[in-house]
Amino acid sequence: MSAKIDPTTLRIFLTIIEEASLARAAERHFMATSAVSKRISDLEDTLAVQLLERHSGGVRPTAAGCELVRHAKEMLLLLARMRADLSGFGEGVKGDVNVFANSTSIVGFLGKDMCGFLGRYPGVQVRLEEWSSPYIVRSVRDGIADIGIFWSGAASAGLTILPYRPANLVVVVPRGHALAGETRVAFGQTLDYDHIAFHEGSLLYRMTQQAAAAARRPIRTRLQVTSFDAVRTMVRAGLGLAVMTDVTVGQPGDEEGWAVIPLSDAWASLEIVIGFREFDTLPRAAQHFVTHLQAAARSAD
Repeated sequence: MSAKIDPTTLRIFLTIIEEASLARAAERHFMATSAVSKRISDLEDTLAVQLLERHSGGVRPTAAGCELVRHAKEMLLLLARMRADLSGFGEGVKGDVNVFANSTSIVGFLGKDMCGFLGRYPGVQVRLEEWSSPYIVRSVRDGIADIGIFWSGAASAGLTILPYRPANLVVVVPRGHALAGETRVAFGQTLDYDHIAFHEGSLLYRMTQQAAAAARRPIRTRLQVTSFDAVRTMVRAGLGLAVMTDVTVGQPGDEEGWAVIPLSDAWASLEIVIGFREFDTLPRAAQHFVTHLQAAARSAD
């Protein structure tokens, strides 16, 4: 029986319970829905119990399924601890570290910090993927990623959270724009002008929409883009202003064609954090990676 109950299937099962949907769980694990359904069917056959009840809105666990949730979490935690404990017996620091990070941290900090880490630990391979903050949190909870680097505003219950780097919001305007001469601006002032907005799944989109709703005014969105380079290009072309973080505006000397103005609003001060389930359950290589990121952040202060 035990040969058919593998950690991957248990993680998929827990994701199904969280999402209440086989299809959404399949998306999160980059699998076909039919493959996920087959795994659960095989698991039910192995345990000789029904784990899920199907209904029009998705699925929910049976009484046996609820019991398996408890055991699955305990088993995955035990496996993580075993992996962490045994990783210390190898020669030197070796292994893989799976890191999911948001675009701001990748563009602003991680390149330099990862370069320093890999130079110190050449036997470690860091596998970095770019995702949105909510997806990163879910992936760390599910054990798909060892470490997540994301905005502090993301709901992260159940994870250990450590500070990493601050980031502040700024307004980027074309040269000659009416706001270009300001030293600081409130977000409300920008609502008189056309905006270049990020895609709807981004934190900046949600924050600016909430701020506009609080001011009871619409945002004059000229167009939406999905990358920092696209924002900079459109602003330089004079199509509108944009709200960005100070760490993704660009390198010093890149200001030709635009002006960068800090936002004065209290919500414009943000923080990027490091998240993981439990430090003691991380493999030794991942523990060293977390320690290195914290040291790099302290040296940057």
